[in-house]
Amino acid sequence: MTERKYKLRFGDKNLDDSASYILVSKYNVTPIILQARVDGGGGHLLLSLRGEEKNIKDATEHLNSIGIRTEPVEDHLKREEELCIDCGSCISVCPAEAFSLDLSTWDVRLDAKKCIACGLCVTTCPTHAVTLSKDL
Repeated sequence: MTERKYKLRFGDKNLDDSASYILVSKYNVTPIILQARVDGGGGHLLLSLRGEEKNIKDATEHLNSIGIRTEPVEDHLKREEELCIDCGSCISVCPAEAFSLDLSTWDVRLDAKKCIACGLCVTTCPTHAVTLSKDL
């Protein structure tokens, strides 16, 4: 079983499409909604998808084909190692525990697969070593 986080973007023409239903019934992928914003013109869902790797790939391809754009969340978070001073600010604010401290080296480690793109690490980093590369 694999878990991947995706941002789903959809326009008003897709408001009646049930992305969650499609993921579960057609592809045997379990969606966990981490964040949702919907208005009359469309919106986005931040989802954690659990299932077999091939099923997740097939499901996201299908969603893209019907006009629901999927973007892997881990592709959005960037950390510039040369700017990081290993202060740990990001560790203290990260609700997903994507950042951790290596106790043997005192280096801050990032597991981008855990990231939920909340942006708290971006706002707390004193050296601006952490950025979200795309609008989430």
